[in-house]
Amino acid sequence: MKTSQSQQIEPINQSFQYYEAAEGGLNLLDFKDKIIRQIHVVVGITIFMSSLAFVSALKRTPTYQAGFEILSERVSIETKVTSSVSQSKETTEEIGAVTLDEVQIKNLKSPDIIAPVVTELKYKYPGINNDSITSTLTLKADEKKGILEVAYQNSDRQQVKDVLEELTKAYLNYSLKRRQSGVNRGLGFLNQQIPRIQTKVNILNYKIQELRKKYNIINPQIQGSQISQRIDSYIIKQVEYKSQLEKTQKLAALAKKELNEQSTTSTTAMLIGTARYNALLEDIQKIDSEIAKKSVIFSDESIQIQNLQEQRRSIVSLINLEIATIQQKIDNQIRLEKEQVQAINEEIANTQQNFQEWLEATAQYENIEREMTITVKQLNELLIQREALRLDAAQKEAPWKLLTPVGEPNTNAASIANYIVLGTLLGLLIGVGAALLLESYKNLVYNPNQIQEITNQPILGIIPFNRYYKKMYFLKKFNSIIPAYLKTEESKNKDYHKNFTFNNMLFPPVEAYTFLGSNLGLFEKDKNIHSLIITSTVSGEGKSTVALNLAKVIAATGTRVLVVDVDVRNPDNLTSTMALNAIKGLSDILSSDSFNTEINVKSVIQKSFLGENLFILSSRNASNDVNTSRLLASSKMQDLMEELQQIFEVVIYDVASIVDYADINLLANHADGVVLVTGLGKLSALKLKEAVSQLNISKIPMLGVVINHLI
Repeated sequence: MKTSQSQQIEPINQSFQYYEAAEGGLNLLDFKDKIIRQIHVVVGITIFMSSLAFVSALKRTPTYQAGFEILSERVSIETKVTSSVSQSKETTEEIGAVTLDEVQIKNLKSPDIIAPVVTELKYKYPGINNDSITSTLTLKADEKKGILEVAYQNSDRQQVKDVLEELTKAYLNYSLKRRQSGVNRGLGFLNQQIPRIQTKVNILNYKIQELRKKYNIINPQIQGSQISQRIDSYIIKQVEYKSQLEKTQKLAALAKKELNEQSTTSTTAMLIGTARYNALLEDIQKIDSEIAKKSVIFSDESIQIQNLQEQRRSIVSLINLEIATIQQKIDNQIRLEKEQVQAINEEIANTQQNFQEWLEATAQYENIEREMTITVKQLNELLIQREALRLDAAQKEAPWKLLTPVGEPNTNAASIANYIVLGTLLGLLIGVGAALLLESYKNLVYNPNQIQEITNQPILGIIPFNRYYKKMYFLKKFNSIIPAYLKTEESKNKDYHKNFTFNNMLFPPVEAYTFLGSNLGLFEKDKNIHSLIITSTVSGEGKSTVALNLAKVIAATGTRVLVVDVDVRNPDNLTSTMALNAIKGLSDILSSDSFNTEINVKSVIQKSFLGENLFILSSRNASNDVNTSRLLASSKMQDLMEELQQIFEVVIYDVASIVDYADINLLANHADGVVLVTGLGKLSALKLKEAVSQLNISKIPMLGVVINHLI
């Protein structure tokens, strides 16, 4: 069996959300999860502290409270600069300062506004000061409606009314000054921006005129189209010239060949040749004919024949001289046509270069023109806004209006509520501290980051939370408590268990298991892993669920998969969960005296109702007196594992937990690798460290970790 597959597992490609915090910082997500898990502790302590606060509030001296409402003017186009040009944040805030925002609320409590109120009331209330007013002054702004609600409370009823009357005058006067100040600053800002934008417009206009003069730009699109058409016409001429050159070269080659052969019947040479050449050819033909006639009568040594031969040699000499003239004519024609091709090529190159320069120039022209349009628009907007702000600067009426005058002070019933709120906040702080201490004491593993730090193994997959886990937990508790005769017929029915398993245990979101199988390479045609052990640190972490869902996903691809239930000691193992009706199982095969692997395996393996290619080998008939460790360590188990690997493409072994039993040590070296399933919220960090220590000591080939969300 293979024992080095753990080195072949690549880092997981599934998107996981780890609870990572900045170094030295607070892990807010982990903190939130701890509080949610211990919410009952936080709520209990909070209720207790709020009750104490309520009792204390009943003993408190009553205070009086009154208030008034102010309607703030909405910001319009006349009171706010909305230019698209770069402007400072400070300028924007100052121009719109008459509106209600967080900064304005803080400013309304500043000493600049409260000090005149204190000065006015100091003679009547000697103990009054800035702090005594702002500490009990409440400002609440509704930005949508533009309403400011002002409330003040004190133990002196008359002081409440006097302070609010003075605050009304102070706030209205403040709004007028603030608006005028903001408008003046806005005008100053616009007076700085307008000349700069005007200068930019002039520069852009100058650049446009220079480009027009340099490149004679009138209509860039039409002019560019004309240049493109000119290039196209040149290309057509280029093709024609090249075609004519090739034709002439072929004709010249043929003519030269015929001239070199001194053929008297050369049609090509006669076509290209001169009139003198053609006349000489006719003369030599006549002499050849005369020689042929005379040779019948006279011998070759006769004077008549010798004279004719001498005439022929003279004509041939003249023809050779004429051939040189014809060849020179052919060469001149070819040179002329090559010059035409070269000239058109240069014309095309020059025109294309000019066209490229034209494109760059027009692109620059269009960019400048576009920028010019935007800049002119900005300039017009600034000019309009400057005129609008000049109109606003001439207004003397306060922008804020008193909507509701100061009412009669009443006892502040909200003081009790304030005490309760403070008590609740204190209770929350104490409850959160207690929850964190309790979480630290339990030391359970709740996030993938902890698991990876402890195991130092790649995370092969994260299984999302499924309500099935809670259903199965309460169902098992219920079945273990009630007697058998009280159980319903439905709960005894195997089909009922099958339906329950199919609807809950095998839940629809299979994407996580697809990622798991992909990271293990189980979907590849030439897979390296054929036998796989799935185990957990302690029982109840969902290893059987992971094994069965992984097998189902692999089987859906057409791969023959066998799930072997090796957890024979656990009464709530995979066999009972799947409601298998096998009479015999793995323990019966291993404990039988006469062992025939092929026959026994085929007789006990069951085809699962979950898929056509999914098979299950049960762990039936494992009694308490059977030495399970001895069976798993026997040679029969090794032979069986080898035989199963020959029959099935993938074999998954559901093995008992590491901390509870030593089964993993007996089987791991006979499989291609081990996958450790860890249940979030179920497993303590100490148990996980113990399991990792056992795996490291035994040098078990680990493939990685699967994280199972149980909460």
